[in-house]
Amino acid sequence: MPVIRVTCPENTLTAEQKEKLAPLLLDAEVRQEVEPVTNEARAVASIWFNEIPLRNCFPSKEPFWLVEMMTPAGFFTQARRDAVQAAITKAFTSVLGDDGASTVLNGVRIAPAYLARLYSLFIEIPEGSFAAGGAPLSALEVGHLIGSDKDPQRWSELKENTAKLTAARPS
Repeated sequence: MPVIRVTCPENTLTAEQKEKLAPLLLDAEVRQEVEPVTNEARAVASIWFNEIPLRNCFPSKEPFWLVEMMTPAGFFTQARRDAVQAAITKAFTSVLGDDGASTVLNGVRIAPAYLARLYSLFIEIPEGSFAAGGAPLSALEVGHLIGSDKDPQRWSELKENTAKLTAARPS
């Protein structure tokens, strides 16, 4: 049940690019919650493109993208987080293409070069802090809603992660 926000300078993405990018980003995140991705999961996911006037973008006037993915904690292991990050990169490359340009940052070659300005934040909402429809929802309730409980391995992983996160919460 992700909420995805893409922030970028205005006119960095065309309407057509946003239309292509949105389902790729949604599926990138939702696939880590439920596989195969269900219609129920897509129906409760949201994505927003926030375009900032160029006069408010500092220090560079180069295009950049900040992708924030917010979802209830419990669904993700580090491997799943890594898979989401890789899928974000793949989505942007698929939509924006590869112009053959590259850059090197701290000894690492990045290609296409614009990926050096693609930032992604994976924000996991603590148990008891996620709500929809005016009511709090636990990760398990979200999992049931989107069909994660249909896969025994995924459901077990979600229950185990949620129990650990709940036990570690100070209040």
